[in-house]
Amino acid sequence: MHSINQCVANLVSNFWQIRSLVVLGLFCMLAGCSSAPPPIAEDLTSNWQPETVPAQVYLIPNGKEALAHRIAAVRNAKSYVLLEYFTWDHDLSGAYLYRELRMAADRGVKVKLVLDDLLEFNDMWLRTLAAHQNIEIRIFNPFEARQLGWFSRMFDFQIHKNKRNHRLHEKLLLVDGDLMITGGRNIGDSYFEYSKKANFFDLDLLVKGAVLAAFEKNFNQLFQSGSAVDVQTLVGKPRAEERDYFLAGFTKLANKYPLQLAAIAGSVLTIAEPEYTSVEATALFDSLNKLEDKQPYHRERLSKTIQQKHKQIGQLVISTPYLLPKAVGESDIQRFKQSGAEVTAITAGKTGSDSAFVGAYYSPYRKQLLQQDVKLYEFAPDKEKGHAKHYYHVKALVVNKQCSYVGSSNFDPRSDHLNLEFGLYLCGEGFAEQLEDYLFQDRDTHLWQLGLTEKGETIWQQGKQQRIKASGSKISDAIYRSLGLVYDL
Repeated sequence: MHSINQCVANLVSNFWQIRSLVVLGLFCMLAGCSSAPPPIAEDLTSNWQPETVPAQVYLIPNGKEALAHRIAAVRNAKSYVLLEYFTWDHDLSGAYLYRELRMAADRGVKVKLVLDDLLEFNDMWLRTLAAHQNIEIRIFNPFEARQLGWFSRMFDFQIHKNKRNHRLHEKLLLVDGDLMITGGRNIGDSYFEYSKKANFFDLDLLVKGAVLAAFEKNFNQLFQSGSAVDVQTLVGKPRAEERDYFLAGFTKLANKYPLQLAAIAGSVLTIAEPEYTSVEATALFDSLNKLEDKQPYHRERLSKTIQQKHKQIGQLVISTPYLLPKAVGESDIQRFKQSGAEVTAITAGKTGSDSAFVGAYYSPYRKQLLQQDVKLYEFAPDKEKGHAKHYYHVKALVVNKQCSYVGSSNFDPRSDHLNLEFGLYLCGEGFAEQLEDYLFQDRDTHLWQLGLTEKGETIWQQGKQQRIKASGSKISDAIYRSLGLVYDL
């Protein structure tokens, strides 16, 4: 996820170094130190019980197919399409899917979209799309300052920090109550492996079955809440001369990237028929009360589900781009280790993370995890194998090689206490095996296994390659950590 701080880091990277320091200093002055989350309420899950129903799931094997399945699902829609995303990039992939939704609306399909406001800067696309009688777009927790980009939003954030710090991190496309696509991917070239600069290694599922009813109910609660504001209430309706603004934008992108346009169109025609695996599925959601009390509803419900499904945890695989063990995961990992579990963690290395901030806060705890006998892997693909950078973005668990979790939640304080998150707990050995194979599919080229030397130094190993020095700068890491932003990342 791109947090407030990551977005500032991305903005800063576009300036000369001296300007970067000025902007970063301004942000730190505005944001200040983050405050620790409140204690977890003892009765947080006392009135909640997991509901398990049969489902069928298909693990989408790559980013290009993930976009193709979304397009195909929208084209097959007969009644309605529900969508919610943290970010929807205004590149060709994003425009292509928006165009498919508009064409579905032309056929009479009702389209409802909830979009987080943190990275949404092109209100004109949204206001012209929302002018369609069959399209409703709502913005989650919108900024009041909608001009001047990041600078005005930083001041807005400072004034309304307790409210603005809550973001919508759920990712969903649900069609006719029949088919759902969910997982870690947002919408954009970088999530579907079309970017020439940087792509995410991520995970999505196609899901069918009775469990979709719970996700539709969760969507409707969010859509009807006061936290989701109609985009036309925010920015008004388009004038007559603006009604073709989105289509003009799509045409411009299509003309600029004809090869990508052809690749996307071709991918929809050639996707293989999904081979579904039967599982027992439990839907896990946050409560909208989290926007007021900052309680970790989703994480505690996941923990309760795991406890009820398993008398003993023998093996646990954790996959997360953001692993902040001292901030949130230390006690959980220690508890599993103390009970005799073999714990494996896969996370982003410094070069495999889209956030310099998170990498800085994570790096001091590598040795601590290794001393706890955690098998630790970091994602850092060989740069020679492609022109684009690759970042790790998979949020998943595999428990006892029998059950698994796939969802939107990172294993960090922001996901626990600030973001709205959801996911699926899936029991079925066949799927758990598929997921674990997916996580380790490029072990020899994309994952480095960490260990300790006899002198207690951290060592990275990948095949015959070894190195002791971590990538990245200790000085910049120390500066990031000194800002005291760990609970806001």
